[in-house]
Amino acid sequence: MQVVKILLLGTFCLLTYGGENHLASGQQRQHFRNQPEDQHVVEGAVAIIKCEVGNQKGRVQWAKDGFVLGFNRTIPGYPRYEMVGDGINGEHHLKILNTTLHDDADYQCQVGPADGHDPLRATGHLTVLLAPTNIELLGRAREEVIEVNEGEEITLECQVEDAKPVATVRWYKNNEEIHLDSRLDVEKESSQRRRQTLVSKVTLRLTPADDGSHYACHAEHPALSTPIAASVKISVLYPPGPPVITGYTAGETIRAGEERTLSCRSRGGNPLGRVVWYRNNEIIDTTDRPIGAESVNEYKFIVDSADNGAVFTCEVRNKLTEKPLLASVKLDVHFPPDKVVVSGPAQSRVGENVTLKCVVDNSNPPAEVSWVVDGQPRPEATTRRERAGPGGWHTISRLELGVPVVDRDMMFTCHATNQALGETKVDTYMLSVLRPPLPPVLHGYSEGSGIRVGSQQRIMCVSRGGNPPAHLQWYRDGQKIPSRKHSIDDVSSAEIEIVAEPQDNGAQYRCEAHNSAASSPVSVSTTLVVFFPPETVKISQSPRRLSAGSQAILTCESGPSNPAATITWLRGDYRMTGRLQETSSSLNGGTRVTNVLALNLTAADDGLTYSCQAKNTALQKDVTQSVTLHVNYAPTFLAEPPDVVDVVVGESEELNLTARANPGPVIYTWTRHGLPLPDPVIDDSWRDTYAQHPDMGGAGGSRVSAVGPLLYIRGVTVDDAGDYELEATNQEGATVAKVYLNVQYPPTIKYTSEMVTVSEGQDAHLECAADGNPLTEAMMAWRRDDYDFTKTEQIFGGKKATLTVLRANRNDTGVFTCEVNNSIGKVTTSNITLVVKTKPVVERSQLLDRAAAEKGKRGELRCLAEGAPDVSFSWKRDGLLLSNGVRPDKYENETVRTGLVSWASTFYIRNVHEDDYGRYECIAENELGASTFTVRFIKPTRPDPPLSLKVVNTTHDTVTLAWKPGFDGGKTQYFRLRYRIKDSTSYQYLDVYESGVYMYTVTDLSLNTEYYFSIMSYNDMGDSEYRGEFVRATTRSQPLLGDRELLLNQVLGGRGDLPKLIIIVVAIVGTMIVILNIALVICLIRRKRGKRRDDEGSDQASSKSTTNTMYAPSSYNDTVVGETLSSISEKSRESYTQEDSVVDYEEQTHKHAASTYLIDQIEPPPEYASQTPSQPSSAAYDPHEDDYAEVLRRNAYNHQLGKVTPPPPPVPPTTAPPPRPAVTSASRTRLHLRASPTVPPSTMQGVLQSRWACTITPTATLQT
Repeated sequence: MQVVKILLLGTFCLLTYGGENHLASGQQRQHFRNQPEDQHVVEGAVAIIKCEVGNQKGRVQWAKDGFVLGFNRTIPGYPRYEMVGDGINGEHHLKILNTTLHDDADYQCQVGPADGHDPLRATGHLTVLLAPTNIELLGRAREEVIEVNEGEEITLECQVEDAKPVATVRWYKNNEEIHLDSRLDVEKESSQRRRQTLVSKVTLRLTPADDGSHYACHAEHPALSTPIAASVKISVLYPPGPPVITGYTAGETIRAGEERTLSCRSRGGNPLGRVVWYRNNEIIDTTDRPIGAESVNEYKFIVDSADNGAVFTCEVRNKLTEKPLLASVKLDVHFPPDKVVVSGPAQSRVGENVTLKCVVDNSNPPAEVSWVVDGQPRPEATTRRERAGPGGWHTISRLELGVPVVDRDMMFTCHATNQALGETKVDTYMLSVLRPPLPPVLHGYSEGSGIRVGSQQRIMCVSRGGNPPAHLQWYRDGQKIPSRKHSIDDVSSAEIEIVAEPQDNGAQYRCEAHNSAASSPVSVSTTLVVFFPPETVKISQSPRRLSAGSQAILTCESGPSNPAATITWLRGDYRMTGRLQETSSSLNGGTRVTNVLALNLTAADDGLTYSCQAKNTALQKDVTQSVTLHVNYAPTFLAEPPDVVDVVVGESEELNLTARANPGPVIYTWTRHGLPLPDPVIDDSWRDTYAQHPDMGGAGGSRVSAVGPLLYIRGVTVDDAGDYELEATNQEGATVAKVYLNVQYPPTIKYTSEMVTVSEGQDAHLECAADGNPLTEAMMAWRRDDYDFTKTEQIFGGKKATLTVLRANRNDTGVFTCEVNNSIGKVTTSNITLVVKTKPVVERSQLLDRAAAEKGKRGELRCLAEGAPDVSFSWKRDGLLLSNGVRPDKYENETVRTGLVSWASTFYIRNVHEDDYGRYECIAENELGASTFTVRFIKPTRPDPPLSLKVVNTTHDTVTLAWKPGFDGGKTQYFRLRYRIKDSTSYQYLDVYESGVYMYTVTDLSLNTEYYFSIMSYNDMGDSEYRGEFVRATTRSQPLLGDRELLLNQVLGGRGDLPKLIIIVVAIVGTMIVILNIALVICLIRRKRGKRRDDEGSDQASSKSTTNTMYAPSSYNDTVVGETLSSISEKSRESYTQEDSVVDYEEQTHKHAASTYLIDQIEPPPEYASQTPSQPSSAAYDPHEDDYAEVLRRNAYNHQLGKVTPPPPPVPPTTAPPPRPAVTSASRTRLHLRASPTVPPSTMQGVLQSRWACTITPTATLQT
């Protein structure tokens, strides 16, 4: 190695000094723009040593500790070394990856001589920094707790290992750096090369202040982003501090009953001291707790009188105390007296002397006693004190006095007050003083107020102030009467109960009171007022005979009443006011009243009843007497004759204008234009006759006739309208009524606007004139589905409705309906078409923007547009017009109108060649403008996924799905359904082979199970992606009623027999349908054979097998959904374990899906009348909501009739996607004709026929 170095150095010297270094005049020498410098790098980091050469001419290389690394910038042999920078610009930096200790060296950048330029050298040293590998406190575990006694010394040694250069150590106490004189640092070589270890030792003398402190050593090093550390915790053991009591101060007084907390605290101590409370040397609380550096015991209690003078002591100790530390307090408790008791004589007379005593128990300080007699203080009492229980005092006070003259008992009150607490206790003593009663007072009745006759009236007599209580006695008009008596204290009461009668009106009731202390009784009295109603009332009439237009006088007289009765006249519910004639007095203070009523008589008064009501308003009681009037009058009609009678033309009506009169009878005369009306036919046959033939007259030849008060209108016509007059007569006079007959007839539309055409932005006016009676604005209306009429104006006048479409635009184009309905006859309508001229707008659909066809075939490109007036189409490619008829053999453009303003163009390209593929432009134009659309004509490709997948129906074991196809890729596309149970990962697959069918029913599903469905499409060119994985459906939990039972219920309807004619007709029709089906099958076979002969030799043939099944009239009817649309699919089902694996499988026997049918009912439901079962329109299965709703309605109708979708024959489940079967035009067919009766003919009495099936299956031979 040394020899190699010498040889390389010599070579370099030779290259450097071997020739002459001469520079051209003015040429700049090569030099260092940036030369290597000393630097430090952490082990493992990236180091870059700078070297930039200005005006470089010589080659550059690096040398490590004198060993050159070569001119190659990748530095072979040193995978972590490379030269980086722009070498052309003189940048030759040395980059070292993942530096290690081996990279710690001198590095020299060397530039060789060239073209007279001197060589250059520059050296920098790279120092690799190595972080310490470990730090520890020798002999100590991490975070160790060291226990020492107060004043003891300990030594801590911190060792930091294997650093380059040696690490720096700092000591910390509780995260604050400390500097100790006792510190000693020693460096020593590490066992690892070029590393060093540092040991730092400190000695500590510990005091209680060091308890809980953390001592740590931190190692700092340039290779460390953060220092590393090791630490210990110091626990210094020392005795606790003396206890300190708070919560009570010596000499303080406490009120009994208050809550007091005594707290004892001992500071310091390791461990903390135990704090215990004593009361009079008995332990009362040991529940101390630490709070920071203190031990605390708080004793909470309610102070009572027993705590007065009690000593509470606090004791503190821990394992370092030789004897406990103590502190104590003595309580001074103030408390009020326990009770106050007053005693003395029970009763006394006026003038006697009495003595009363008040005793106050246990109070601290002693209670002060004061007397109050009847609210007045009495200071002349004598008082003495005695020592009581624990620090308390008894107080006894005596009061002597003479009884004064009073009208009540005397009340003595003793007040005992603890002045220190400000609390007082009181006791009261009553001294009974004998005295006469006060005059009594009555309650329950107010003098002069009335009471109702028959009511109960209670009157109470109350006497107060008597001692003993007064004796009470009641009198009525001087006679004693019994009463209920009560006495409470000095209050006496006596109560009487009176049932008021008329004779009580004015009676006097008196109450007397007396006792042994009274010289004579005292009394009080009252006089009763009793209200009573009249008992009778009498009515008289004058004159006796009454006539309309004369006056009648009715007189009413009431019986006695208190207060006087009020008389009111009534005619039914109508109140009338008469005239007061006189009043008079009667027994018991009652009053009689007489009232008269004058009447101006009319016919309406005949038979009316007038009532006289005499009412006592105070009692709200009355008595009534009635009289019925008999009044003579001329005829009056029972009901007000109508001014107008409305009759619908052709109908019949009866008008009854019966009149009443007194006396009878009433004679009726009907006239029209002054001529009498004829009598009607006696029987009622005219009613039906005129209802059917309103233009015919009756037996009498007249449509309007009359008898008595009845007017008969029979099959009325417009000519019968006019005025009719009726005269009713009796001996009192005649009355005439006039009626107008208004003939109403249904509406007709007389005139409407022709097709209205306007330019966009103009107002469009649509007119509709009609006739009818009645005909109002509300009876004429404009209709158009899903149209916003808020942008229109509607005017009605002269039986003409005008609709103005304001500022018409393309969305207003359509058919408006004028509807007239006056609720007579049928609603009359007429359509008016509005066309708004607009430039064409081309439909831009992803189904139209591509077209495909094979070479040699015919291509079809479609373009749809809307516009008015007529739209024409032209087709271009690369700006060249193709639809101008120049090449009719190649191109053809076919345009058809598809709607009012809708147009479609189909552009045909015959005999497609390679150069026909490309972009074609469709131009739709009219006089207002043009719109273009680009269609890409491409080679056949695989189809797009279906655009949508939705569930349209579910049963207990089937789910019906519908979808909208995507672009077919230019080939006939078919569809594959994939489904699985919700929690399963295994799929089952079903193929739909029938072209143009976009609905399918999945059968053989489990009850009440949720399934996930998805769909894809395929053609001969390949498969699309699956669409709709998150379409979910849940089967029903119960099966529906069977087909046969539902159909039997519908056909039989509970009837026993069907008419024989219907049975014969149905049988004949069924037989003819069977014959027609057989003929159809024979024609189909012949056509198939002819087609096979035409297709022989063809190289392109599909291998897909097809099954076509037709049924004769069946025992049940199927709905046109799902699998019932022709022969939809074959189901290939094989076992499969994983969804998309490609494995060989064994093909099983194909089983055919459900097939089409011929409806066996006489008239199909309206919603099916336009359906073609074998080829349903794709529009019927549009995935929009409205179309799905239509499908759901069809299913609902079928379930109502008992018709359900027949399931396909059962097949084993398939979990693997089956291969697409091929279709070949050269396949031959085999004809099977089989009968499968589903219902016995006897059950349907010949109506239901056997079921026949014709199946055409491609085979190699033909069998019949």
